[in-house]
Amino acid sequence: MGVNVSTSSEYEAEANRLRAQIGVTIGSLRSNLTPSNLASEAASRAGIADLSWAGAFDYASKRHPVPTAIIGFGIALWTMSAVRNRARRGHVAALTGPLRESSDSILESATRVFRERAEAKRREFVDLAQAQVATGAAMLSDEIEKKLENVIDRVPGGIKVRPLIESSIQVALAAALEGLLRRHSRH
Repeated sequence: MGVNVSTSSEYEAEANRLRAQIGVTIGSLRSNLTPSNLASEAASRAGIADLSWAGAFDYASKRHPVPTAIIGFGIALWTMSAVRNRARRGHVAALTGPLRESSDSILESATRVFRERAEAKRREFVDLAQAQVATGAAMLSDEIEKKLENVIDRVPGGIKVRPLIESSIQVALAAALEGLLRRHSRH
């Protein structure tokens, strides 16, 4: 009966072979798990593989403006902190100016985006308010016309003077409404 007994040199050769395989696997993992490769793989799985950094920022700022602005602000603060730490240690690099310009640019961009979005929301609100006021005014005008029909019919001249009386009442109501709005806006 043949017993397969390994010698210490065989064990050592097997260990060296396994170490080499582990080394190759670790090297492969290191090259495949770099941030750029992970981001590329995530982008391709999400269907945005052909997106540039500017396109990704634009996409993120439109889909998720607040988190994107917070991240941009955080990056700017982190950059400024790194520059200040280097300055304290006396190792101010030639990057200080460009980093400051970059962080200023990021902050300006974030501020511009917030202002543009705020202006768009303000316009949206004003347009909606104007539509509601116009609808309310039309409803009020219709209601006044209905209520005044009987009164106007009793006025001498009746139907012939109806447009003049209705427009006079509408002008008086508009003036009263403007007076109310001006008085409230002063307070």
